[in-house]
Amino acid sequence: MSNKRTVSAAGLAFAGMMTALVFVSNYLSIPTAFSRLHVANAVCMLAGMLFGGVRGGIIAGLGSALFDLTFPAYVAESWITFINKGAMALACGLVVNDKQNTFSRPVLAVIGSMTGAVLYITLYLLKSYIQIRWVTPVPAETVAPALVGKLSSSAINGLFAVIVAPLLYGALYPALNKAGLYNHLRG
Repeated sequence: MSNKRTVSAAGLAFAGMMTALVFVSNYLSIPTAFSRLHVANAVCMLAGMLFGGVRGGIIAGLGSALFDLTFPAYVAESWITFINKGAMALACGLVVNDKQNTFSRPVLAVIGSMTGAVLYITLYLLKSYIQIRWVTPVPAETVAPALVGKLSSSAINGLFAVIVAPLLYGALYPALNKAGLYNHLRG
């Protein structure tokens, strides 16, 4: 008997559907002077919560990177988006699905969302700083204001995700678990 893990057809279907949801959620946005306000971060974190850290991270990174590939201005950064969005969902999923933690699922969902949001904002600002400072250099006096603008947009996206992702998870987890479908998400 083999000890290899297998992924069910339902698990693959759910993963593909979640990747598509992440992709589409990126289109639901409002442009700002420095970035975009969007719902994608909440959906990325939901992927981490539902599918676990690693699988959710891959789903979130892939869906977001595919979105970047549909916009010529974002294509060159799609690999960075894969890493950043994947890391956000990974961190969130690891916190929410930590079997040794004694907090309730709703509390873990909020803590996981906050962890993912802070990590993503940090990575996004680091990427933005590197890009502004060395890739597409701008006058030194414009670096700080540009980063403050990006921070404000990212903070709003992060706050939205911290509120919405746990609410979605709180609605979906019990329904999926009761229907016997939650185990298909996990492997």
